[in-house]
Amino acid sequence: MRTLFFATLIALSGPTLSSSATSVAVKEVAQDLVCLCGDCNRESLATCLCGFATSLRQELAADLDAGRTRQQIIDQFVDQFGPVVLATPPAEGYNLLAWIAPAVALILGIAMVRSVLLSWRRNPTATPGIDSTPNSNDAETAEYEERLRRELDRFDSR
Repeated sequence: MRTLFFATLIALSGPTLSSSATSVAVKEVAQDLVCLCGDCNRESLATCLCGFATSLRQELAADLDAGRTRQQIIDQFVDQFGPVVLATPPAEGYNLLAWIAPAVALILGIAMVRSVLLSWRRNPTATPGIDSTPNSNDAETAEYEERLRRELDRFDSR
């Protein structure tokens, strides 16, 4: 009888079969979602401290306690709030552009810098925008310089 009493006591004092969601489990799911309160600038639901995020984390914990999987909970939030609740856009459709565009821009930028550097290497004396040929009309240049001198003298005399 004594053994039965201690066995029952140990069984009742141990962890229960219906375990409640730990904060670690809640944060693991919440890190894939963002806060949509408007004040937090789309901060992760796992780290946001506003009241809206706290209520969503409590809802998330209740779903975990009910035995729902991570993907089921995320799908429920997407159904409720739309794909804007996801921390990272899914790599499909129009959102695929968010994943591809940075890589394409980087490759194009590297190609442009490479082509400019190669053109400068091939022709190091040519400076863009400056005519390197000598001026064949020195008389015309002298006429413009004289005209400039006269106009500056007239301006200074005022």
